[in-house]
Amino acid sequence: MRIPLANLLVRSPLPRVEALMDRVEECVGCVPQLVELLIAGDAAGVERMAREVSVLEGQADAAKNAFRSKMPVRLFLPVDRRDVLRLISEIDAMADCAEDVGVLLTLRPYQVPEALKAPLREFVERVMATVAAATELVEMMDDLMSAGFAGSTAEAALAKADEIGQLEHKADKVQDRCAKTLFRSEGELSPVAIFMWTKLLNKIGDIANHAENVGDQFRLFVAAS
Repeated sequence: MRIPLANLLVRSPLPRVEALMDRVEECVGCVPQLVELLIAGDAAGVERMAREVSVLEGQADAAKNAFRSKMPVRLFLPVDRRDVLRLISEIDAMADCAEDVGVLLTLRPYQVPEALKAPLREFVERVMATVAAATELVEMMDDLMSAGFAGSTAEAALAKADEIGQLEHKADKVQDRCAKTLFRSEGELSPVAIFMWTKLLNKIGDIANHAENVGDQFRLFVAAS
C-alpha cells in the first residue's frame, strides 16, 4: 500500500505533549491550595477551588482530545504511536486525580487532626515535586525527538525518569506516615471519616503514581529506539 508523501513528511506531534503537560500541571498545582483551605477549615474556599480545578481539568481534557484528533495515523516516528497515546493518557490522568481530590473534599466536612497537618503538607509537597520532575522530563521531548531518543539526551531523560521514581517512592513513604497518623486518631474520627480520609490520601498519591508512569513511558521510548 502506498502512503501519501504528505503523511510521511508531517511534522511530529510529540512536542505538543508539552502543551498538554502545562495544562495538567496548572490543574494539579491547585491541590496544595485545596489542602491548605481544608486545614484552615475554609469550606467555602474548598468549594470554590474545587470548581476551579474542575474547569482546569476540562481544559486539560480539551488539550488531550485535540492532540488525539490531530495526531496522524501514519507518520515516521522513532517511537510507536500507541506508546505516545499511552503517554498522554498518563499525563491526563494526573489532572483527573486532581479533580477527584476536589470532588472528595466537597462530599462532606473533614476534620483535620492536629497531628496529621504536618505530614499531610509534606505528602502534598512530595507529590508536587514528583509532578514537577515529570514536567521537566516532558519538556525534554523536543531534544529527544531531534536525537532520535538516543545518545546523551536519552541518558539525561533516563536519569530524570529515575529521579521521578525516587520522588514517587518518597511520596509513598510520607503517605504511609499520614495513614499511620490517621489511624492513631481513631478516637477523634468516625469510621466514615477515616474511610474518606483514606480515599483522599490514595487519590493524592495516585497523582504521583501517574507521574511515575510518565517516566516509565519515556524509558520505553528509549528502549524501543
